[in-house]
Amino acid sequence: MKRLVFVFSILLIIILGSIMNFSYAYEKMYTLEFEASDVSKSFDLYLLLPKEYIEYAIRKDGLDIKYKGVETLKDNDIPSIKVENKNDISDELYEENGIEYIQILLKQNEDGKYVFDILEDYADMDMKFRIKNVDKDYIVHIDNFKISDNVCKIEYNYDENTVKQPDTTFVPFLTKLLIILLAIIIVIGAVAYIKQRR
Repeated sequence: MKRLVFVFSILLIIILGSIMNFSYAYEKMYTLEFEASDVSKSFDLYLLLPKEYIEYAIRKDGLDIKYKGVETLKDNDIPSIKVENKNDISDELYEENGIEYIQILLKQNEDGKYVFDILEDYADMDMKFRIKNVDKDYIVHIDNFKISDNVCKIEYNYDENTVKQPDTTFVPFLTKLLIILLAIIIVIGAVAYIKQRR
């Protein structure tokens, strides 16, 4: 019985170690996912990236680039800031509370959502979205939004001009891990008890 418990424990440690390594290797970015509903007029959606985030991405990628406003993204390739088309970078800077933001025009994917990847170890949620057309110029602040399964979902109702996150139940990874470990311990205990009774 001791041998069975020992082998099982070693196997569990190997499995958990590989899961943790995979998740750390894979989860370097999270996705901002913007979805609009009740859209009565077409609009352009811009992601507003703050100067601080751009400088952070430059440092993270080990590049020797000085921040020079819009030209920073137009003239350089920064791997952590994936812009498919340089023409989607607006020439106009956006400023709010003394902070500069570079505006990147986003396009809908095949699911009708707008997505952009952000470095997961960047501490602030200080990027914003800008909804713009002839009737509207609305800034979406996402600083109090939560990230679940590496996605920060933003739902925007165009007609009501409201922004929210979808209602979800989030179970942290460590809680799931503890539940699995508890189940394994109960099974091992039950097997040991049955063998002892025989």
